[in-house]
Amino acid sequence: MLDETNWYILQAYAGFEQKVKLLIEKQLKARKMESLVEEIFIPSEEVTTKKKGKTRTSQVTYFPGYILIKMKLTDDLWHVLCDIPRVSGFVGGDQKNPLPVPEKELADIREQIQSGVKQAEIDSTFSAGQNVVVIEGPFAEFNGVIDTVDREHNKLIVLVSIFGRATPLELDFDKVRLAT
Repeated sequence: MLDETNWYILQAYAGFEQKVKLLIEKQLKARKMESLVEEIFIPSEEVTTKKKGKTRTSQVTYFPGYILIKMKLTDDLWHVLCDIPRVSGFVGGDQKNPLPVPEKELADIREQIQSGVKQAEIDSTFSAGQNVVVIEGPFAEFNGVIDTVDREHNKLIVLVSIFGRATPLELDFDKVRLAT
């Protein structure tokens, strides 16, 4: 274990977490800085859904756009991480001096993943009339209202406003999240 390592949150473009993780690992290796990073963690869970009678397994990210890194943060490492494509910077504190995440919060996140929270959420969360946000595809970040729920096929009909008209979109359960 490295001396003085802490967990930090790096903000990346939603949907690019795995690609950013690979780019970070590549840059660390190229610059011989691997010893500064203990772990890169993207909170996600494997979720099984049924689609057209076929079972499909996919990774569902708990916090889209966020990557947790346990590291000894130096100025050089800070510059390497902030120069990675599709990285917006750090979360918490200010950009130059990010605040570490307490170990307890990380333990809570890992416990949540172990208990299969996302699988249970996908199985039972959606009902007609709920407000949702599209999280993937050409309509990402559009808000809509669930019109129909097809649990057998894990599909939703979501009405989104396009040019002032309610337009129905057929989406998989894992392509939306409940609006907050």
